[in-house]
Amino acid sequence: MNGSILISGGNKESREKKIISIVNKEEEKNFEEIQELENKPDIFNIKLEKGEKSIGISKIREGINFLREKPLSYKKKFLIIQNSEKMTVQSQNSLLKTLEEPPSKSIIILSARNHNFILDTIVSRCRLINIKEDEKEYRKDSKNPSLKEIIKMDLGKRLDLCSEISKEEKEDVIDILEDWIREGREDMLKNPKNISLLENISKIIEIKNDLENSNVNLRLSLEALLLNLS
Repeated sequence: MNGSILISGGNKESREKKIISIVNKEEEKNFEEIQELENKPDIFNIKLEKGEKSIGISKIREGINFLREKPLSYKKKFLIIQNSEKMTVQSQNSLLKTLEEPPSKSIIILSARNHNFILDTIVSRCRLINIKEDEKEYRKDSKNPSLKEIIKMDLGKRLDLCSEISKEEKEDVIDILEDWIREGREDMLKNPKNISLLENISKIIEIKNDLENSNVNLRLSLEALLLNLS
């Protein structure tokens, strides 16, 4: 497989597992964690760094130049762009030609929570992989409690959970919130008259939007949410 791939849907963990599975299949490896792909001579991994709000054009150009070199120890070279929805418009435009005509023996893998936040010209040049159908399987392995479990918790346990989750990166917390939103919507389909479910979903969406679009305090936002779920 040569070319360009865009992975969307699911959560961060499921997208990372899909990236790993592609690399493992192409190179006959047995990587299990995304961190294992770091510092490999034939893998260039771009992601949103802590404190950054976007992926700039200089990093993308660095990745493009990396692909022009011949593989050193693998059969192919891999350019991986996580959080690809965070690329600036200039960054995305700089990648277009390379996506359309990737260098020989190279694979470009983009991943994003939602490909609707990426330019259509980028999406149209990639083979799309939507992992939404695998979400339930990945959720089984999640270390985070489900929405149902949280509602059953007393206030003390909810505060403890806020403390734990607030240690995560903002992007990871947003993925957790999206899991709860999906779970809530699934339950709504089964219980459409449950007003509490609808109210919980609305509260989670509100906090998620705040985290995505402003610099609100992460822990305080989680406490405001979890203490008011019913």
